[in-house]
Amino acid sequence: MSAQQTRWLLIGLGFWTSVALAWDERTVMDFIVAHNPTLRAQRLVTSAYTPPSGVMARVKEYSSIYGRAGAGGTDYLSGDSDPFVLQAGIQITIPLTATKERREQALKAVEEVRAIETLRGKVLADIAQLRQQEADLEACEQRRQFLEQKSDWLQKRVTEGYSDIEELWTLGKQLNEERATANRLRALIKTQRYQLASQAGDEHDRLLAYLDGRTPIMDTGD
Repeated sequence: MSAQQTRWLLIGLGFWTSVALAWDERTVMDFIVAHNPTLRAQRLVTSAYTPPSGVMARVKEYSSIYGRAGAGGTDYLSGDSDPFVLQAGIQITIPLTATKERREQALKAVEEVRAIETLRGKVLADIAQLRQQEADLEACEQRRQFLEQKSDWLQKRVTEGYSDIEELWTLGKQLNEERATANRLRALIKTQRYQLASQAGDEHDRLLAYLDGRTPIMDTGD
């Protein structure tokens, strides 16, 4: 391998590393699962169906205070036969079985798992498409760099009279096509990153900054 070929290879590898390692799939997935508004709403529903734990919690769950007022009884101080009576107390409803409660909790938990897996499938598809677009751009940039260097070399040979100018024009056309392809891929990547980041709800700006490489580290917490 010549020194010139080695230099072109190192340029290509450097471009690959800078783009391919810019963001991590697991980090993106965890962040979206943590902040997706649909999943957040599903978690609230699941937590509402979670049976209370502890004795006091269950007492609060199944007890209520009541009060009643009406005529009846005997007022020994006034001698009235139908005095006005106030009654108050605590009413406790004891469930016959907890089977229904556990079943409702399990169903809500299953719904949450399904929602998570549905979202994961969509996110994985979007990630795969974004990775493919980035790979296509990497390959396009390597071809463009190669053609630019070859164009410089051929331009020198044409000037010195060793090559025909038609060959230079053909090479220039190929170079313009690669530049146009690169611009198109950059636009597609920008759109795909935005679509992926939008699944993080109110935190989409943070995720988009991470995908763009503007923030090197992104936590997945609230």
